[in-house]
Formats: sequence, C-alpha cells, structure tokens
Amino acid sequence: MGLYNEIKEIAKVFQGADNIELYKELLDLASKALELQNENTKLHEENEELKKILDFKGKIVKHDEPYITIQGENEGIAYCANCWERNAKLIQINTVANGKFACPDCNTKGVIDREKYNRSKQTYIY
Repeated sequence: MGLYNEIKEIAKVFQGADNIELYKELLDLASKALELQNENTKLHEENEELKKILDFKGKIVKHDEPYITIQGENEGIAYCANCWERNAKLIQINTVANGKFACPDCNTKGVIDREKYNRSKQTYIY
C-alpha cells in the first residue's frame, strides 16, 4: 500500500497549501491506485491458483472408463473424470463389490474393476 500512502501524504501537503482542486485530484488518484493494487493482488492470487491446477493436471492418470487417479497416490482411490473435466473438482467415486462405480455428485457410472465385474456376470451351472 506504499503508493497509496505516498499519494495521501502529498495530498495533505496540497490541502495545507489551500489548493482544493489539486487535493481532490490527488485523492481520486489515491483511490485509483488502491483499486489497482487490490486488483493486482487478486490477479496474483488467481495466477498462483491456476499454476497449482496446471501442475496438478500433470499428475492425473486417465482410464478407459470415466474415472481418474492421481499419480503417486493410493491406486485404490479414484475420482470422477466428468467432475474433474467440467469443474476441476476431485469427487471420489463410490465403488461396489461387482466392480462398478458411481459418482455421488454427477451420478456418472462405469466399471472400475473389469475382473470383478466379469466375475459378477458369470453364471455357475451345477
């Protein structure tokens, strides 16, 4: 906030010199400088967040079915590919014993474990 404070100090000098027009202009300039500093801070924060997302995208492992996993994370944890692609949200999917999964957020469904799914489809004849 250095620029803003400096402009305010200069404005005080002009106020004391009885130059009201210049004083008003300096206050307006100080206000604009503060707005620019706030916008700059916001843009820096957004930039950092986007860098984190971009870095994270490099760790995403896509699969044939609509789910993703994270490189270096427990392979048993899977997330909805649909939610990630639409909103950059990591929604952990719910898996069931027959190898299928469903997203609790968008209800995307698929097969996460093909072996379990195929075994559940087999019919045993005695």
